[in-house]
Amino acid sequence: MKIKLIAIATLAAANSAQALSPTAVDTARANSTLKEIRLTGSSSYRFVIAGYVQTICRAGTIDVFHSAADLIASGDGEGSGARAYSCTLATALGNYAAGTPVLIHKRDTGGAIFGVANVATNDATTKMMKVSATSCSQPTAYTDITTRTSLCSQTEQVAPDAGISDIEPPLLNQSPNLTDNVLGDPQSNSKLPVDLSTLTVQPYMQVILGVAVNLKAYRALQATQGLDTAKDDDANRPSLPRTWIRTAMTGAVDTSADGLEGWGLVLGTSGNGKTVNICRENPGSGTQAAAQMYFLNNTPCDPGHGLSAVRQATATKPLPNANGSTPNTIENLSEGDALACLTNADNNASTAYALGIFSKGNVEAGTKWRYVRLDGALPNRYISGSMPSGAVNVSYDFVAEGTMQWNTAKANANADLLAALNAIVTQSNTPAAIAALPVTSSANSLDGVMASPLVWFNIAPFWSQLTSAQKPYASRLLHAIQSNGVSDSCSAYTTF
Repeated sequence: MKIKLIAIATLAAANSAQALSPTAVDTARANSTLKEIRLTGSSSYRFVIAGYVQTICRAGTIDVFHSAADLIASGDGEGSGARAYSCTLATALGNYAAGTPVLIHKRDTGGAIFGVANVATNDATTKMMKVSATSCSQPTAYTDITTRTSLCSQTEQVAPDAGISDIEPPLLNQSPNLTDNVLGDPQSNSKLPVDLSTLTVQPYMQVILGVAVNLKAYRALQATQGLDTAKDDDANRPSLPRTWIRTAMTGAVDTSADGLEGWGLVLGTSGNGKTVNICRENPGSGTQAAAQMYFLNNTPCDPGHGLSAVRQATATKPLPNANGSTPNTIENLSEGDALACLTNADNNASTAYALGIFSKGNVEAGTKWRYVRLDGALPNRYISGSMPSGAVNVSYDFVAEGTMQWNTAKANANADLLAALNAIVTQSNTPAAIAALPVTSSANSLDGVMASPLVWFNIAPFWSQLTSAQKPYASRLLHAIQSNGVSDSCSAYTTF
């Protein structure tokens, strides 16, 4: 009898560790035991969300779903449009107890505006990847949180439960970030702002942003700056001036007094004649909006600086110059697609050079692009030493302060969903939680985000009181705090 009981217990344990396949998802959904959370918005956080899910899921129960279907008619690459993660919880998530089957979606296509406008309007026409046995392939064995076990071909229209943005929602509700606004479809003609009073907005992780160039341009920059072109370490990481990036973003790459233009301004005569290709995300992207504020200081922060009022109201692409040296701007619907744009430039037989702006949560190794320094500053979260530096300690300040938001009425109508969303936004945004994020061959979430002071000062009122293990993940950068408790990105940084 004892042997039989042991065998039954072993079988039960094995069953409890089974992955939540599409068929199991269908079953749990049908019997109302599945807890499904749909997130939309900034693609900069796609690996962070994935990493956080891994930390709350029971080992051996995770399945990773990537979208094979276009969320809009644009040609999203596999996995760049949407991902989802199923598992049984290893720990409680709000009111959802350990052992609860969950399915957490993250749509990236369209960028941060989908985490603001579509959430504010509770837009039930929002396309999300459909996870079911009819949509998804039979899963393969799980390897890591960024590698799919199943590919899903169908979409469904459903309102998101919450959204994520790189910057506070009001900045995405104004020109020029309204161009090609994405209420349900980024290709619609709707450019109207939405009512944001429907939202509950919470501070979220700060995302570290960086400028990257394709590998051929990177090697050329290394050679020009006397660095070792055979090495990819930080000591041999080349730099681009912020003034030159501003020049590229505004299209002012005309011939200079000494005969240099475009890439020639940073590469010398060998760069003359090479088109400045800009792989960027579409308007409505939080990364794009943060880049415009950082490099151009344009609206909604300062209407008199950067792009003209006419340009801000119509588009953010550079206009043609007198000598025809207009940068070639390629818009993309997610960060993954924009990175693929750099790869495409590197594969170009004519040795095209390209740059783009991305979160630092992407791994360079094995790719055809690299991050560069900005005015000599390394784009790293934390650089150890007797005087630690990096984004945490202000020596690198291209940082956006993220938010997570949900439709107040919708969340208040579902107490369990509200508790889960509050758990995600608070539990994942701590130095310890970020330190626990996984690093995989394609994602380095640790280097891409920092815990906001708006959260960690509840752990310790001063940075000096954090533990040595917490400090590398606790940002000391913060803008002025608005009355709703969210940062004002148009204000100057202060240091904690």
